[in-house]
Amino acid sequence: MLNFKRLVVIAACLASVGASSIAWGSGSTARTRTQQLIIELDSSTSQRQAQSTGSNQTAINLNLPDGRQVKVLRSFFNNSLVVELPEEISLEEADRIATEMALRAGVISVQPNKRFYPALTPNDPSYPAGSGPLPSLGQWYLFDAIAGIRMPAAWDISTGSSNVIIAVLDTGIIDHRDLDPARVLPGYDFFSNSGQDNDGIPGRDNNPDDPGDAVNAGDCGPGEPAKNSSWHGLSVAGVAVATSNNSMVIAGIDFSAQLLPVRVLGRCGGELSDVADAIRWAAGLPVINVPANLNPANVINLSLSGTGACSSVEQDAINAAVAAGSVIVVAAGNDDGTNIVNISPANCANVIVVGAIAKDGKLAAYANVGLAVDLTAPGGDTPVPGDPANPSNGILVLSNDGTTVPGADALDVVQGTSFTTPQVSAVSSLILALDSTLTPAEVEVIIKATTRGFPDASCDQAQCGTGVLDAVAALSVALNPGTIVADQPPLASVGGPYIANSGVPIIFDGFGSFDPDGGSLTYAWDFGDGSFGSGVAPSHTYSTAGTNTVLLIVSDGVKESAIAVTTATVDGGGQTTNTAGGGGGGGGGGGCTLVAARVGKTDALWWLMLAVFVGRLSRRSASHAKRAT
Repeated sequence: MLNFKRLVVIAACLASVGASSIAWGSGSTARTRTQQLIIELDSSTSQRQAQSTGSNQTAINLNLPDGRQVKVLRSFFNNSLVVELPEEISLEEADRIATEMALRAGVISVQPNKRFYPALTPNDPSYPAGSGPLPSLGQWYLFDAIAGIRMPAAWDISTGSSNVIIAVLDTGIIDHRDLDPARVLPGYDFFSNSGQDNDGIPGRDNNPDDPGDAVNAGDCGPGEPAKNSSWHGLSVAGVAVATSNNSMVIAGIDFSAQLLPVRVLGRCGGELSDVADAIRWAAGLPVINVPANLNPANVINLSLSGTGACSSVEQDAINAAVAAGSVIVVAAGNDDGTNIVNISPANCANVIVVGAIAKDGKLAAYANVGLAVDLTAPGGDTPVPGDPANPSNGILVLSNDGTTVPGADALDVVQGTSFTTPQVSAVSSLILALDSTLTPAEVEVIIKATTRGFPDASCDQAQCGTGVLDAVAALSVALNPGTIVADQPPLASVGGPYIANSGVPIIFDGFGSFDPDGGSLTYAWDFGDGSFGSGVAPSHTYSTAGTNTVLLIVSDGVKESAIAVTTATVDGGGQTTNTAGGGGGGGGGGGCTLVAARVGKTDALWWLMLAVFVGRLSRRSASHAKRAT
């Protein structure tokens, strides 16, 4: 088994220093609204609640801050309840309510039960489902010299193993002539909301079939348009495991892996609590009132996205699944270049986040970006409607010609990070077919360390990750993992805590930082007031009083970086001092090393932004949890 170093984030360090909250969008679309909360109770309160009320009954002692009552919908993981509010509200208002309710006796935490949606852009109108010839470019994303993932040579190394299981958490699955039913395992429908489920069966059930997710205008909220059924789950699954070498339709990337279909998306998306339960179940972990999954997934594909921070509900489910051995691959989302700092689960830890490039190698216009994107893959770019001179460079996928309920088998041309994600999921499954002992962290290392350079300058590590998915390089390394050199991480020493008079410069001290490999270091500083610096001992003057979070990121220029954090307190009197000497990871003082290593990110600015992001999320999560008394 490989012995690669893991990403280590010591959350207590960030929680102990000040950080400003993230500014959330003020939009009021269905994506940014909810009518449910997830309330975690302590064990004694949970027992009393279970004895006093049942599902769909008014909850006792859980009134809203304005005195109105909520309704219990169901029990959830870890002594939690999913409750319904009197009406739908914005996520911002739900956050405010959650913060107030979390302060009550017996309540551990409260968070909105936000919605997730397929990471899909509209289908190419020039190639509607079930009609028209195949585009002459074929499945260019598998072999194109500019943007392709180099599958032909990779298939000479491995075509997969039936011992590997890929779970697709999506709209479910329907039959298709190019999807081998013998490779489809018994899945599950995790919808607890029958209005979104659309299958005519109240609550959760063991039928993962996709009944269609069509909606009329306004069904998902005021101003939301009508939509035909997407058959999104089939399309995503087909990219990974469509039957290959059968002279029919398209070639899936993995010829042998088994598919575990799990329904979490339907009309108007899906709920956080259902997705979190589905992640646990797919990994083979127990879920309340759901039969055990006898076929735990090696890889879990999440071609979906929602708005907001990565909640503790998401992160806990992801962490549990990864600990159980599942690689989790997540779409960056398609919000026209939005930074994924506010797109979940792409902003969660322990996931592989996939962005998208177009056929010409440029950053796809629809793809979300950010420092937390791990790598990109070809996501296609479909033509402008009504422009016959603009050829389709989309992704060929399995589909269905039914506009509401299932109809006949079809082929479709689409674009989006929904379809780059199963490319990475399938290459991950091919890696595991070669070496089943690899951990999720080791698979991630191989995937990211073997990417090739971006074909166009519109993508860089600050937006698109380490590079473009390279299947043949990844499989070659899986055969011989010793070809990856495990560089040792540097140690960061930030000095501090610092105290200064307003208007008096502070000389910051990073001299305690060093690289065990003997390499030279670069230094990037965030002074916590919107100012940044570089060098081992920069000077900075604060103009206003207050306590600022100071972050230092050192990079050895290879594949490792380290972060240390301290504070700089500015008041109205006294002299500039360093009250703790050399802190940080150097072994003394009041600083704190946060990140020991992460393979594949060489830009120190990436680490700076990651630290700010994690720190602010830590503060935001803390606002929803009861403080110890």
